[in-house]
Amino acid sequence: MSRSSSVIRYGLLLLLTLQNTATVLCLRASMINASASRNKYVVSTLVLTMEVIKLLLILTLLMTVQLQFSIRRTVQLLYNEIVCRPLDTIPLALPSLLYVVQDNLIIYSLSCLDAATYQVTYQARIMTTALFARVLLKQELPVKRWIALFLLMIGVILTQLNFNNESGDFSFRSQREGTVYVFGLIAISCATLTSGFAGVYNEKLIKNGKQSSLLIRSIQLSLFSVFFASLGVFMKDGGVVSNQGYFHGYSPFVWLIATMQASGGIIVAGTMKYADNILKTFATSNSIVLSCILSYIILDDFNLTPTFIVGTLFIVLATFLYTTAFDKRSRQLELTVLQSWGSPKIL
Repeated sequence: MSRSSSVIRYGLLLLLTLQNTATVLCLRASMINASASRNKYVVSTLVLTMEVIKLLLILTLLMTVQLQFSIRRTVQLLYNEIVCRPLDTIPLALPSLLYVVQDNLIIYSLSCLDAATYQVTYQARIMTTALFARVLLKQELPVKRWIALFLLMIGVILTQLNFNNESGDFSFRSQREGTVYVFGLIAISCATLTSGFAGVYNEKLIKNGKQSSLLIRSIQLSLFSVFFASLGVFMKDGGVVSNQGYFHGYSPFVWLIATMQASGGIIVAGTMKYADNILKTFATSNSIVLSCILSYIILDDFNLTPTFIVGTLFIVLATFLYTTAFDKRSRQLELTVLQSWGSPKIL
């Protein structure tokens, strides 16, 4: 491996780790600040803003990388690939809708849960993805992946346990932390279901349909996502937005969050193109550990218990085992799916 290749690989590893960690911690911090302030932004508008920024970034990449800054060629290509191929475009409406729902669930869950609990619990989407892949794609799992899923389940359970030194008994954290915490767990559990189903459904479309380029497919997804996110703003918070304005509560910090979240998919695609899945897995694992440490030190909104630490180690190990247990053919398909999703939620 050349020195320049090593710099690119490990630069992407660092960038992806920082992006994952910073996005989660900043979202959680914004939730804490918003609850203590009257100048609170509307969550549905943040989701729409993220989708619009993502669409603009992908369009910019398409124009600069493939079409040499030609607006005419860009419009013509989008017309041919999207308008003239409705049977390939319309099926992407379902995963796009699920991704918008998922974004809202994630932001809501971070208003109820600390960043560390969110990070480790959200890894359960590996399990839901495996379940839907087995049902929808009839995909057989190797023994290594079954072991990984078992470790993941044990890890998630351990992170939700508390040990009482006085009585020597274990209890679930939800019994101590109350109803809001339970709602947060329900929200993140639903997000793992939407993530798993949307990802497998998208994979099925790629297997069964005529494949567009990765950028075109990302634009198709983003266009639907912008539509559904706009619908969500209108139906859920139309009155609030009308009274206080769309950008009420937006600070440079909120704009930074929206930009980081929107750019995550591009960083993932770059990691998969110039590095490999193992490097992406290391980034995910590093992000989990770093989020736990920084959440404990900076946000100071959860207790780092022995059961949480052991559970987190189980989840990191399970993530590594699961995402490295596939052959060359399945890696190419996973690369296609990851890049076409264009979202950091799939990590």
